[in-house]
Amino acid sequence: MQNPNINTNCGKSIASSLVVASLSWPTPWVVIVGSFLSTFGAALQCLCSAPRLLQSIAKDDVIPFLAPFARVTKSNEPFLGLLFTAFIAELAILLGAVDDIAAVLDFFFLMCYAFVNLICALHSLLGAPNWRPRFKYYHWSLSVAGAFLCFFIMFASEWHYALIACGLTLAIYKYVEWKGAKKEWGDGIRGLALTTAQYSLLKVEDKDPHPKNWRPQLLILVDGKYSKETIDLRSVNLLNLAGQMKAGRGLAITVGFVKSDNLHGLKKRADDVRICGFSC
Repeated sequence: MQNPNINTNCGKSIASSLVVASLSWPTPWVVIVGSFLSTFGAALQCLCSAPRLLQSIAKDDVIPFLAPFARVTKSNEPFLGLLFTAFIAELAILLGAVDDIAAVLDFFFLMCYAFVNLICALHSLLGAPNWRPRFKYYHWSLSVAGAFLCFFIMFASEWHYALIACGLTLAIYKYVEWKGAKKEWGDGIRGLALTTAQYSLLKVEDKDPHPKNWRPQLLILVDGKYSKETIDLRSVNLLNLAGQMKAGRGLAITVGFVKSDNLHGLKKRADDVRICGFSC
């Protein structure tokens, strides 16, 4: 092989040689071998990490059709996930359009990095107690800048692929939200709502409210006695009176101690009297 080159889709490179390789020292083989090792190493890394990631997603049981990939071998290896990953990689190679597929893959990596940065920024802004970055000079603005750069690169290069990647990500999120998976992941949107509500309540106490902005705030103590057959809240009339007084615009805090294992029925009865918040 006298003129090592990397061919284009037409079968030849520019002047039948690799420009960077011709400029390398001491020999063009440095770039040729380096490119091969870099590509091979990245492929092995993805082939090792992707099956375990697929196995973790299947184990969380949020996407039902991925359940078979949750199984592992005796040596704790996701063999089915490895076969599925190798099949996808081989299928992409056989399609013969690696350049088109590479853009989509790059966008999914950029989406991953962008959301990691957004999560870090959100945790910092919300002051989550479990978020303690060790980097001395970390600031939430760095994460916002990183997320902005990821989205900017996506839409600046191929905006239609970027829209497809964002659409698929939104569809996966809405599917998991619709399925209602009860996992200990936490929800950044819920944390943001809680922080906003806390900030708003504290902001209201700074100044005396104007009479036009007054809203009734009631504290209701109810009797929580019940029978074994049905849950009987004896203060339903009191709750209805409070609902009429605030007319759906004020704040009513209802306190009652109910000893029961039928939490679903208790919550349904609370919904019947329009108690929006429920905790036990």
